[in-house]
Amino acid sequence: MKNVFKVITIFLISFNLNAQVEGKFKHKICKYGPNCFVFKFDINGTFEFIYSQDILGSGTLTGKYVKVKDTLKLTPDKVFFSHPTEIIETENSDSKTTKIVVKYQRASKKGEEKTENFECYLSINDEKYLKTDQNGTLVIPKIKINKIQIKDIFEIELKSEPLVKLTETIFYPKLDKNYIELLTSESDEGIDLAMSSWMTKLLLIKGRKLFPISFEPEEVYLGKEKTYYEKFN
Repeated sequence: MKNVFKVITIFLISFNLNAQVEGKFKHKICKYGPNCFVFKFDINGTFEFIYSQDILGSGTLTGKYVKVKDTLKLTPDKVFFSHPTEIIETENSDSKTTKIVVKYQRASKKGEEKTENFECYLSINDEKYLKTDQNGTLVIPKIKINKIQIKDIFEIELKSEPLVKLTETIFYPKLDKNYIELLTSESDEGIDLAMSSWMTKLLLIKGRKLFPISFEPEEVYLGKEKTYYEKFN
């Protein structure tokens, strides 16, 4: 019976140490302004981070958290995403030429897609690279195109890494058409809101307070002992 009681006690202690947190926590700096930061934790392991910062602006980030004993580890959700690439093949009114147009989709928030013309270099059927005009348009004599490869100006003219990292740089037309539109897409790798990198991702739980484990700029004004988030209703 004692062993059963001991196991139950250990289980309850372990559960309490690793149980999720819930509620709203406001940063001490909010009392002084203009910067203010609030965490809202849900028992299901998700959080919202509501921020107002004089340089990075205002907004809300969401994400997931894990509680291990007295520490919270936060992982913000991605904000910017790449979009699907596409190749559109139709007929050009000039039957003696083939017109290729390259457009570029920036990595963006969902519902805020933006497409721009993309000045670049194109290799047709593995031949030498030809430069498009400023609108991303290249007109060549009519030929059957099996492969188009894209390189940006930095790669060709400066022999360096591309200024824009694309999810795909090689396209294979399937139809024998003389108007080809390439819808390229910026890679979302390494791209996100500055606040996602700036925000504190490790917090130490002390009662109704959460203390940043890593350095925060607010420490300069508040001091380390008074730099914390406090629970409120």
